Amino acid sequence: MNLTKPDSLQLAYEGSVKRVYSSREQAETLWFEFTDDYSVFDWGKMPDTIAHKGRALALMGAYFFERLAKKEFWQKLSSSPYLKSFDQSWLQERYNHAVFQNLIKGGVPTHFKSLAQASSPVTDYKAAAAHQEPVLMEVLKADVFRPEPRNITGNTIYFYSNDLTASRRLIPLEIVFRFGMPAGSSLIERLDRDPSYVHTLGLKEHPKPNAFFPHPVIELYTKLEPKDRLLSYQEAALMAGLDSKTFEDMIELAADIALGLFVIFAERSIELWDGKVEMILADGVPVLADSIGPDELRLIHKGCHLSKEMIRQIYRGSVWETAIKDAQTRAKILPNKGWKHICKEDLGAQPEPLAPADKKIVDSLYGVIANHVIGEEVFANHPSLDEYVTSMPTKVVSTEQASAGSRKG
Repeated sequence: MNLTKPDSLQLAYEGSVKRVYSSREQAETLWFEFTDDYSVFDWGKMPDTIAHKGRALALMGAYFFERLAKKEFWQKLSSSPYLKSFDQSWLQERYNHAVFQNLIKGGVPTHFKSLAQASSPVTDYKAAAAHQEPVLMEVLKADVFRPEPRNITGNTIYFYSNDLTASRRLIPLEIVFRFGMPAGSSLIERLDRDPSYVHTLGLKEHPKPNAFFPHPVIELYTKLEPKDRLLSYQEAALMAGLDSKTFEDMIELAADIALGLFVIFAERSIELWDGKVEMILADGVPVLADSIGPDELRLIHKGCHLSKEMIRQIYRGSVWETAIKDAQTRAKILPNKGWKHICKEDLGAQPEPLAPADKKIVDSLYGVIANHVIGEEVFANHPSLDEYVTSMPTKVVSTEQASAGSRKG
């Protein structure tokens, strides 16, 4: 099938940074197109685009899927020197669990099938990066059951489907893993409000900002509601319609994936502080879905953010960011008005395009990361990671992070 012909694929969904296509000829398959658009603060499409972003995300996503799917990777993981400073008894529980034992036998199950560009499968990342056609990621299709919002006594309540018979369906959760609390982490504020939450996370004592935890923690958020909502494990299990074994397996798989990604980045001298994954349920088994890349992860190298956090820091303190906070507060007492509408219409605030100097820095971000992570010059004419970080302005470099140290053996 020629993937470039408009009549070959039908646009099934368009988000702020990704398009999803379907095909009548291959009903069990979807194709992701990652665009050069970006979003911060849940705003949606921003006024700029970022050079090479779409192709870099597709290539990095495929790299991570393929690496995590190899059983050999998991057979060696427990001996990695980069995990030695974690709580060893906690790690041993993960290694002994049936989920990790299955990874040793067969790798992580994923929805990823292949990459395609124009009418051909992608076999050469460098050639794909140089080509102007978008790189499409072919994945298994899963049913999505969106919750129904109902206004009950002034409160918006979301009701999730009880029809759980689909052989493949999206688990409606964003699964967030955290290795620590870097600057900008929402966990800092939550623990300040409720110090007892530390026990819910499975930690023995209140963690210090800009320091790693003894082991990663897992939090769960809504995936299909207008604003991500933090859930208790109890609420998440019921909402997602998962039995006890499946829910446990999902949490274990998320923790294992987090550890695997931590090692992959540590091998490249990059600190992974937190991130999110999504899963589908395929014949009752949790399967890694969506994609993995800088947009889903908080990455730091020598104190410099290598993810959207860099762009967030550029916009922090702006009139627009201040207006967002005000609009979100107002939206809580004006349920018929969304916070974005309030921000734009009532407060007259929208994001400005990036300044030329900031745009130049951001335009290199995804190509630099892709080259460094994949281990070859996929995107030509990009600086090395160290050269890139050295050129960073102080506003996107955290001196606290630079002194926090990395987990190395």
